[in-house]
Amino acid sequence: MSEDTDASVPAPEGIEEILVEHEERLTVLQASVEAMSEAVADLLASPPKKTPAPWNWKELNGEKSATLIEALREWVDWINGRYGVSDSSRIYGCWYRHAPVVEELTATWLSWRAANYGHKDPTSDPANWHRDTFWPMLERITSKPWGLSNCHTEHVDPRPSFRKSTDDKFTEFLAELGAKQTSTA
Repeated sequence: MSEDTDASVPAPEGIEEILVEHEERLTVLQASVEAMSEAVADLLASPPKKTPAPWNWKELNGEKSATLIEALREWVDWINGRYGVSDSSRIYGCWYRHAPVVEELTATWLSWRAANYGHKDPTSDPANWHRDTFWPMLERITSKPWGLSNCHTEHVDPRPSFRKSTDDKFTEFLAELGAKQTSTA
């Protein structure tokens, strides 16, 4: 049998079909590799569980705190421009002076970002964000005494500054739990 008549070598018209088939398979594989690469990048971008999130106000100070509050302000200004058609749908200008309101707004902003970024296909996340997050949050911060309920014309600090966060009985309480010995000095 000569090289020209070898049965294991496909005929020239078969090579073209094989090349087209291989190209199609390579295109599918390339798309899969790209999707896996994006997934790995997302996983690697997540910090370890013991690392505080960059929006964790308890762990922030200085420049990081200022950067976050500025970004939050931009979003609050946008929200007020978009939804603030009346006092009942507006976030009052002293929002940043109310720590619980800052926490609520931060959580709502992060939820808004999750609902509106990183999607390639339509999702119900933005609709759910309005129903489950935004409107209930706005109701809370404008109606609760810890929020903006008393700040219609000017800022009013709702915190009772005359009360300690933890009273003098805490050490006694720890001793009863056996976590700490009380000293008799």
